[in-house]
Amino acid sequence: MSENATGSRPPYIPGTPEELDAVIAAPDNHEIIFENERVRVLRVTIQPGELEKEHTHKWESVFTIMSFPKLTYYNEKGEPCAISEDRKEGIPFWLGREGLHAVENHGDKPLKAIRVEIKD
Repeated sequence: MSENATGSRPPYIPGTPEELDAVIAAPDNHEIIFENERVRVLRVTIQPGELEKEHTHKWESVFTIMSFPKLTYYNEKGEPCAISEDRKEGIPFWLGREGLHAVENHGDKPLKAIRVEIKD
């Protein structure tokens, strides 16, 4: 969870360049493990001490965190944003589209998650 949250989570802006898509902009952290015309499933990993590169998510998704270290979520201005306290390991939750952002792992274990993006 982010301790000094000041900003708000960035909305996705239609027309955002494809180069900012998570898989292209932050490939070390987003791996496609399944894709068809209806969904794209990503394995998301952020190592301890790592700040992923800024990226976007143009589709709404179901997100399941398997390993949840201490994180800071940064918006497009580099401001830390609050992360919901009710998120638990192994419990899926809904995420809307996300504009330019990055996540930093301050924990001693990797963030490990699965993101099922629902294509429009």
